[in-house]
Amino acid sequence: MMSRINSIFRRNLPAKIVALGVAVVLWVVVMNEQNPSIESTFTVPLAVVNSPEGYKVTKIEDTVKIRVRGPRSLFVSATAEDFRAYVDLGGAEDGTQSYKVQTALPQGFELVEVQPESVEFHLDKIIEKQVHADIIVTGSSAPGTTVAKVTQTSPVVTIEGPQSAVESVVRVVGYVGLSGNQNDFDLQVPLAALNADGREVQGVKVVPASMEVSVQLARGLTKKIVTIHPVFKGSLPSGLTLGDVRTDPMKIEIAGEAKTLEGVSAVDTEEIDLSSLTESKKFTVKLHLPSGVTVTNPEVNVSIAVKKES
Repeated sequence: MMSRINSIFRRNLPAKIVALGVAVVLWVVVMNEQNPSIESTFTVPLAVVNSPEGYKVTKIEDTVKIRVRGPRSLFVSATAEDFRAYVDLGGAEDGTQSYKVQTALPQGFELVEVQPESVEFHLDKIIEKQVHADIIVTGSSAPGTTVAKVTQTSPVVTIEGPQSAVESVVRVVGYVGLSGNQNDFDLQVPLAALNADGREVQGVKVVPASMEVSVQLARGLTKKIVTIHPVFKGSLPSGLTLGDVRTDPMKIEIAGEAKTLEGVSAVDTEEIDLSSLTESKKFTVKLHLPSGVTVTNPEVNVSIAVKKES
């Protein structure tokens, strides 16, 4: 039986092999005509894998375009959701770098190109730092009263966020409006992180986000308008000279016992160091108040103009 089968199989073997080859070629030709290979482009979201912990990751592209090739029949039901584009950040470090876009395609598809081929990412380490918290009182209390003391829960708070943003924070402030108050009061004051220009820094977290503040008012105190005297220490770097110095406000209302205020005609600011000043700049500084003297807002702005020696 087996010999008969072998005999049938071997009979005209070369012709059979040729016929099989022709059949395969014809099948390929027919399939290419009926189901040709075509190309198409899909826009897909760019994912991130192995993102390092403790960093804020920012990418300049949210999507990429993938051009693929495959049999026409595969494109009938294919959508962008079937394709995946991603960047592997394993081992990434601080700073800005470009990373190659990788893809994962359904079976039967061939990658033609990815646009863009690489994407720029910025990694910013998440850090913390302690910053002084200032409570600023605005407005006026009821007639015959003045602010005697402002007490806050803590003099410092913690700033959390990307290193570049956290390092730009120079102070944290909270604002208390008097609005004609005539009695002592307590309130929860929201806090904001500010940079050297007095603008709120975005992307950072203030911990705690608010602080309890107690405001004590006094009656029967004498009030007096005095000038503000900026106080400096150190010298400007070589080649620079001091220009105009302005305070905002130029004068301020102080309060205290009549006898205490008799000899007060001006109030000094805290010392401003000139040794590291290389250009004109505005500072926010506290007032150096004599004992027994109070003000509604103990902070002023001092604008210092610096110019090159002629």
